[in-house]
Order: sequence, then C-alpha cells, then structure tokens
Amino acid sequence: IALEDLPHGKAYKGDVVKVKAGYARNYLIPEKMALYATPQNFERLGMVDPDFETEDQRVARMQRESSMSAREDKFLKEADLLKKYLKDKELKLWRRVEPDSVDALHPGMVTAENLREKLSKQLKIDLEDHEPIHIYTDGSTTTSNTISPLDFSELDEAKIQTMIDEYAPAEGSCQVQIKRLGQYLAKIQLKGGYSVPLRFAVLQRHA
Repeated sequence: IALEDLPHGKAYKGDVVKVKAGYARNYLIPEKMALYATPQNFERLGMVDPDFETEDQRVARMQRESSMSAREDKFLKEADLLKKYLKDKELKLWRRVEPDSVDALHPGMVTAENLREKLSKQLKIDLEDHEPIHIYTDGSTTTSNTISPLDFSELDEAKIQTMIDEYAPAEGSCQVQIKRLGQYLAKIQLKGGYSVPLRFAVLQRHA
C-alpha cells in the first residue's frame, strides 16, 4: 500500500500495487513509503481491500485510477522534458580558492539554494517550491564533511540516473555544503516521484 507517491510514477499515495519482494523489503518499507497489503494495514489506513470491495467501491476506484493515470502521464512528460534539456548541460558556479590551497573554497561554499538560484539565472529554469534540489552524496557524508568531486568520465547516462533514483536524502531542505572545486551531481525531485539529475561544476574565480 503506497503511503506516498513512489518514484517514476510506479504508484501514487493510496494505491495497492505489486512490487518485487526485495524492493519492498529493502527500500519501500524501511523508508516508510509503503506498507504490506495486510487486512490489519487496510483497517489501520481506513481503506478497503480491492479483493473485497463492493461494485460501487470498485467503480469509484477505477474512476480515481483513470484520473491518476492522466496525471501520471503529465508528470512523466514534464520529467522527460527537463531530463532531455539538462542531458548535455552542466551548471557552472564560480568561487574563490584559499591562497595556500589548490581546491579549497574560501570564502563561502556551494549549497542547494545556490544551485536553485543559478539554475534560474543560467538555464532559465524556475522550480516550484515543492520541487527540491538535493546535492548527491555517497551516504557517508554529513554537512561538516568535505564531499569528494565525481569523475563523470567514468559515469554514463544510465549510471547517473540510477545513482539519483537510489539516492534517498534526509527529509527537509538539503543541508549539504560543497567546499571544494570539482564536478558534482544533484537530484531534482519532481511531482509524481520523478527524479532528474543535475550536473554542476564548481570552478575557480580568479581575482
């Protein structure tokens, strides 16, 4: 039972869907995105098990699903358009570097909010408030650590998309800070649970 919209439009909140056991056990359930479709969970959520619904309930559910399918198509098209537009683009942010360092930023840093502003100014893309940007980390990084740049020559488009899809950032606004020059990756979260990768580079600004 989906508790929220699942990635790639696989389901919307309230849907009852079949997924692979490992996907449910290792991702959906631990991330509290879904519950197993048991009688107890249907009762807990105030829902009717589709296997035991009345004809009127079935008709109402089919109408909801038809409406949601049209909405899913809209969200998918929006995500595909943005993904194609950003495919060969790299956002560029310029920062000064410490005098005695080759890549340590000083002063300042790069945050998700900087990316949002630069995305608007440089590529003319204005995201809505409910479409967050999260800077990709390998899962072992905290806001106080230095994030290592990525080598995109070793990553193809499919690998980058997989990294973004599997990345589950902490709830709330992104608190990750970039403090070194280099190339990085961010995740743009769109409606319908779709994720779009955003490549960006932090480059040295010379006096």
